[in-house]
Amino acid sequence: MKAVVKRNLNVLVAGFGCCKQELYSARGPVYDAERLGIHFVCLPEDADLLVVQGFLNPQGAARAVDYYQRMKKPKWVAFLGACVLDRNMLSTSRQLMEEVRKKLPAHLFIPGCPPRPESFIYAIHKLVEKEE
Repeated sequence: MKAVVKRNLNVLVAGFGCCKQELYSARGPVYDAERLGIHFVCLPEDADLLVVQGFLNPQGAARAVDYYQRMKKPKWVAFLGACVLDRNMLSTSRQLMEEVRKKLPAHLFIPGCPPRPESFIYAIHKLVEKEE
């Protein structure tokens, strides 16, 4: 039986911070991510890709893990922005993000502060190519 190839991704964004605003600009008329098969959703059950971005506190981290557990397979996780990749704006300790990374398997790392929408779209295309 041949594996089903996904041509579009439903994206759920978790976390707080400026990365979310930059990421959502990919929906606008300049980038029009929907024409490329990238759709933003509000429910974890509808999502294929969980984007963890911005700064997290313990409650936000628990919410991101809960979102991931509620997603249907196949599912992927992307870490977006400097706060989740290096240091958290609310804490100089890396301990919280290390705990989150143990619970969420990372498929994409998208650096920047905040990353440009082009880099997000490019990373999505690389993920889809890799899965094909």
